[in-house]
Amino acid sequence: MKNFKIKKFLSVISRLNIFILSYLLYLFQLILILFNFKNFAKKLFNASAYFCSISLGINYQIEQNFRKFFLKEGIHISNHDNPLDIFVAQTLFKIKTITTVDRHLKNFLPFFEVSLKNYGHYCFDYLNFYERKSAYLFLDRVCKNEKNVLIYPSGSIYTPITKRLSKSVSKLSMIHNIEVIAWKFFFDDKSDITYDRNIGKYIFKRIYADNLVLRIEKVKVFNPNDFESLEDLHFQLCLFYSAC
Repeated sequence: MKNFKIKKFLSVISRLNIFILSYLLYLFQLILILFNFKNFAKKLFNASAYFCSISLGINYQIEQNFRKFFLKEGIHISNHDNPLDIFVAQTLFKIKTITTVDRHLKNFLPFFEVSLKNYGHYCFDYLNFYERKSAYLFLDRVCKNEKNVLIYPSGSIYTPITKRLSKSVSKLSMIHNIEVIAWKFFFDDKSDITYDRNIGKYIFKRIYADNLVLRIEKVKVFNPNDFESLEDLHFQLCLFYSAC
């Protein structure tokens, strides 16, 4: 019992130090943005996200046969069930997306929207119709010009993808003739920690909690040329997530 407590104490201290490192890296990348070293700032932003995820106990167990799909260009989509999905986006995909996460983290991370925009992400208020429309136009431009983007089609961790899968994914795929790479992630988490919109409290609990394992359950590529219509593609995406 004594050895367990010592190991637990050392683990918490180690993870706390890693968290401090990640925060310092985040602050330093803000300075780089200020002095227009924006590409280097992007690399530090990724590094900061990775170290932060380690400090919160995420253990990445990504099977080798799935890794090649991260390199494919297309519309990457995924389930969005956990507040830690931000680390899936920033440490695994490392591509542009639309996000509302700045609304949750802006009081904890200074100038977080600046960092997100420097990376190429689009921040918007999902409650505002015009901002939602602007977010779609942003996705449309990225699909047209870069053909590589990440979308969480349920829109929120509070609405599972089995309940809502936006047709925008199928529409963009059909319009720009680009593949949809559909992912299903899951966190093997034995803790009972829930996110109650208090980010400081959540981080403290996660640093103290046991590790959790991030795994990929499945991935599948959908080519728009294989479907007769937008509705057909959307239906198959729903089946993939059992959302029909």
